[in-house]
Amino acid sequence: MNFSECDYTDRDLITFLGQQESQDIQWGDAYGEELLEHFRTGTVLSGAKLPWPKTHDMIRFRPGEVTIHAGMNGHFKSMITGQMMEWFALDGEPCGIMSFEMPVRNTQQRMCQQAAGTENPAPGFIKTWSKWNHRNLAYYDKLDTTPSARVLGAVFYMAKDLGCKHILLDSLTKCGLPYGERGAEKDFIDALCATAKAFGIHIHLVCHVRKPSSQGQEYIPNKFDVRGAGELTDLVHNVIIHWSDKKKAKLEKKLAGNIKLTSSEQEYLLRPSQRMIVEKQRNGAFEGTIGLEMHPSLQFNEGRVLRFDMPPQEAH
Repeated sequence: MNFSECDYTDRDLITFLGQQESQDIQWGDAYGEELLEHFRTGTVLSGAKLPWPKTHDMIRFRPGEVTIHAGMNGHFKSMITGQMMEWFALDGEPCGIMSFEMPVRNTQQRMCQQAAGTENPAPGFIKTWSKWNHRNLAYYDKLDTTPSARVLGAVFYMAKDLGCKHILLDSLTKCGLPYGERGAEKDFIDALCATAKAFGIHIHLVCHVRKPSSQGQEYIPNKFDVRGAGELTDLVHNVIIHWSDKKKAKLEKKLAGNIKLTSSEQEYLLRPSQRMIVEKQRNGAFEGTIGLEMHPSLQFNEGRVLRFDMPPQEAH
């Protein structure tokens, strides 16, 4: 029943509604043990860890939450979230990947390169990595815009039947929502939040940002730039902005071409290539910028290639 459909002068109706909700209403002392436990463990950071050790005390990805990953086109939000998924899976949390903008083979190629830490993985590594995908990484093989009901159906199946603990939706634009329908976007995000809570999973939603009016690629967006209904970033638990330093990339090309750099340009090269800006973390204290480097293999790291040690494969 919607608010607009209720006759709040009908005492019998109000009494009935009150009885329906009474099971969820208690005096505060009923939560005493839970409160004590929360004080004991509430400051402990829990949830899935990112691949980069320096982030482990900054941000985690907890069951029952939804995270928006946003950024401008060409700023590697899809690439970095793909790497996150395979490292979550490596830590024992199977992941589902729904990329509506890239064929599965292309997604896998990129992720295999990231895992190998090289642009040209050896055939043996490719085979081992591909087999490791079984019960670790599941893919929704759909391209282009897909009706939102089918997207939610795929999320349910990945969570309930496949046991995926993280599900990546890339991107909101392709989830079959009517353009400009703020209510439809809000309802879809509400459904994602309810699904994450019901199945104890973490849903990662890739979103675009509005084109900056000035500064171009050098503009660093914030949560207010996320394209769509203004409520989107309010409804989700976490918001991360992904930003690639295009100025640094240009300077690196100059350096590779044996073009002499000024002292200020050389100093600029000390900045991180990629920034993960935690704009919101509802159940964590940290908000701020995490700097990363981008390796030629497309792997993001802290300046040293990350190892991807897969356990021995079981026959299936």
